[in-house]
Amino acid sequence: MNRTTVSTFDQVANWLGVARRTVVLSGAGLSKASGIPTYRDAGGLWTEGNQLRFSDAAAYESDPEGFLAFWDARRTELMRAQPNAAHRALADLQSRRPATTLVTQNVDGLLTRAGAGTVLELHGALDRSFCTHCGAPDPAQERGHCLVCHLTTRPTVRPAVVMFGESLDSKILAQAQWASRQADLFLSVGTTALVHPAAGLAERAQARGAKLVVVNVEETVEDGRADAVLRGGAEVVLPALVEAAARRWVS
Repeated sequence: MNRTTVSTFDQVANWLGVARRTVVLSGAGLSKASGIPTYRDAGGLWTEGNQLRFSDAAAYESDPEGFLAFWDARRTELMRAQPNAAHRALADLQSRRPATTLVTQNVDGLLTRAGAGTVLELHGALDRSFCTHCGAPDPAQERGHCLVCHLTTRPTVRPAVVMFGESLDSKILAQAQWASRQADLFLSVGTTALVHPAAGLAERAQARGAKLVVVNVEETVEDGRADAVLRGGAEVVLPALVEAAARRWVS
């Protein structure tokens, strides 16, 4: 863990050890060690023209074939990635402390593949799909054409991810907001905390008295109001943090 003092780490481990309800919000930094590039850093996903173009809901209407081809390739890329130590640590945390709520902005599904139970996927998941015509979830399809409703005039099956210009699932967002209000510890992991409404979850938690801990390799907009900042990669910080907290659970 670079640039994190032992005293700060021990304090956070103690908070995690005694917390009754913990919320973990994770962003792209959680999956960087799995080989998935983040969005905003140099070489990140939002520096690529096609990523920006096909992350907009309008692209599905204007170029459905190109849209689906792009996201099919992206899905194949993500399926090759494997959960890293950070994903496994959060799954372990949730298993040991069931009152832990995992909220993620990622669409890679790696928390679930690491063994986590319920994961609130704010932006959806790329391994799921739906038909925009009949609404069928994960329908049988042929090159984007739904074999449930058999609409053949154009492709109607698309990834179940939230694009620019679309709203988050209101039920999932409400669950994340409720959990944040109940939390006494909020971990913000690998996220720039720039995208709302996810960025507002930590504010809700702090307003109700929760401790805010930022885990990131770089500075974030939340650092100034955080109760503690652990500077380092999630794949290094989180396993050590959960292990240290676990000693308090059994003591």
